[in-house]
Amino acid sequence: METIEYLYHYTNIETLALILKNRTIRFNSLNNMDDLQEQETADLKNIGQFCYISSWTDDESESIPMWNMYASLNLGVRIKLRKNPFKVYNNLASDLSKVLVLPVKDESNGKPLQSIIPLSEMFSKGFFTAQAMSKELLLKVEYTNDKNKLYPRLLKEDDEHFSIALGELGKYKNLHWQFQNEWRYILNILPLNLNQPVENLIHNFQIIANRIRLGLEKQPFPYYDMSISNDAFSEMQITLSPRISAGSRVIVQNLLEKYNPTAELKESNILGLI
Repeated sequence: METIEYLYHYTNIETLALILKNRTIRFNSLNNMDDLQEQETADLKNIGQFCYISSWTDDESESIPMWNMYASLNLGVRIKLRKNPFKVYNNLASDLSKVLVLPVKDESNGKPLQSIIPLSEMFSKGFFTAQAMSKELLLKVEYTNDKNKLYPRLLKEDDEHFSIALGELGKYKNLHWQFQNEWRYILNILPLNLNQPVENLIHNFQIIANRIRLGLEKQPFPYYDMSISNDAFSEMQITLSPRISAGSRVIVQNLLEKYNPTAELKESNILGLI
């Protein structure tokens, strides 16, 4: 992966307010993206709904097309955050035992198991993502006209067994979108309840996997909000859109004063040029 320290996200003031108040970044599924091609594959229907992403760019220079498409020249902001800004949780056996139906053995000598999604939340709400245990969700989008990449084959079948390569989703976009210089965080989230006896878990996983293969399974939720770490949050930089109105400027200033007073507020580099 290329060496980058910070990424940028263009958005509107309403979304900024929610990010600041909740200290979270929203991941939306591919079936809610502006590029409708992204949710399609060569062999499986409705599978894009299980791939959740948050889109950013590494382009430090302001982009007028990005302002227009994702923020607006009059009412938008650009957020700058360090890469991988997510909060890391310490999961203790004593905490997990409060939500699990099965006894928890503490074989960690008191050391917590770290994750970027609380394991107790997955167990209590009945979903699963392998990326919860990773601190690295970031991927640079590859722009291509290769149909095999834009419409990947995800299903691999061998006699009575099959597998689905969910990891191939969200990695490629058509060359038409190359101006975005997009990096994205990706979570693959399945409606699988891990909080059950092993024999039930294996059976239910087989049922869910088969329903996904047939295009019948539903996503566990339309979006997922990831918490921002305190350090990353305090370092946030907000750039105002180049034609920001006086009223919108006051709103952003008040939001930062209330929710993130250490964040830097910055004027657009193209202020007065467009």
